[in-house]
Amino acid sequence: MKNKYIINAFAALLLMIGLTSCDNRELVQVDNSAAPIAMDLSAEHIFLDKNYPDNPALNVSWTQAAYTVPVEVNYKIEASKDKDFKTPYVLGTVAQSLRTATYTVSQLNTAAQTIGLTKNIEGKMFLRVISALGANQIKAVSNVTTVNVTPYALEYPNFFLVGAASYVGWNSGVAQALYKKDNFSYIYSFLTPEGFRFLGQQAWSPINYSIDNPGTDAASRYFKQTSANIAFSDRENMKFTGAAGIYKIEINADGAVQSLNATASPLGFEYPNLYVVGLNGWNAANALEMTQVLDSAPPHLPIPGLFQITTTLGANSEMKFLGQKAFASLEWGNILKDNNGNSGFLGPKDDNSNIVFNGNGGSYKINVNLKAGTYTIE
Repeated sequence: MKNKYIINAFAALLLMIGLTSCDNRELVQVDNSAAPIAMDLSAEHIFLDKNYPDNPALNVSWTQAAYTVPVEVNYKIEASKDKDFKTPYVLGTVAQSLRTATYTVSQLNTAAQTIGLTKNIEGKMFLRVISALGANQIKAVSNVTTVNVTPYALEYPNFFLVGAASYVGWNSGVAQALYKKDNFSYIYSFLTPEGFRFLGQQAWSPINYSIDNPGTDAASRYFKQTSANIAFSDRENMKFTGAAGIYKIEINADGAVQSLNATASPLGFEYPNLYVVGLNGWNAANALEMTQVLDSAPPHLPIPGLFQITTTLGANSEMKFLGQKAFASLEWGNILKDNNGNSGFLGPKDDNSNIVFNGNGGSYKINVNLKAGTYTIE
């Protein structure tokens, strides 16, 4: 019993000493004593040639940022269209051991157009280097320097949707193409809660696009941002987690964004009737009725969302599709507002324009697939 009291007293003494030591700890303050200085750019005028996207275009070097104690420093290189860096673009980040960075033609071109320089016209790009500790703590900013850059028109990737979540399943040979306009790609199509990915071609290789996640194969990491109904699935695929239905799938391929969103469409695809309006005037009461396509296998039931009609089309024929003989909620046209044309992709009411087709006065078959979000005229 006596030994027990001695042990307890000794433990209490150690605790008191420890607390006293904590109270007397020396606090070390870390400050930056010198900002990094962008000392040298490898060129003053750069004409970017799209034929050589992987060639080195610009080298940036700077002096080391100094802090009052030895610390791990990270550097970030930023580009901007204005000297105040109101909307900076991050060219890249490097670790403490490096004080130089080289950027390719493609990388510099993406930066130039992201900050707003005009293609094929020389413009001024402002550059600076920022040093920081850890997660952007105790930052120091270099002086600003400039380079004159002539960018070329960006060529954004093509995207093809494939997977159990999609209308076409896992058949890469018929993967669904998206409608591309500048850096955006779109389609209104059926999705169900399953796995999927995007391809760069209607084949499994060489290009695949999936979510930018540590669990995804490095070569397939692409989408930096996704809507809440899209999640990581496995090393190659994403998973759609929403309810089954028609969704507007939208990709922003801007190098600074690379986002993927799936938003529920106001319209479905299972409707008993479909009409063409515009070919014989824009009076919806006179719209031409289309025929619902039947399954080739017995008992030859109608295929939901699939319609066709054969009719005569002259030059500059314009049309839309209606789910009733009136301009009401069930309406489809060429995808996107203010986008008259013949893209082959459907958009619902309030997100479509007239379909315009230059026929020769002959007979054409018009096919509509509301589930896939497409139409053809042949």
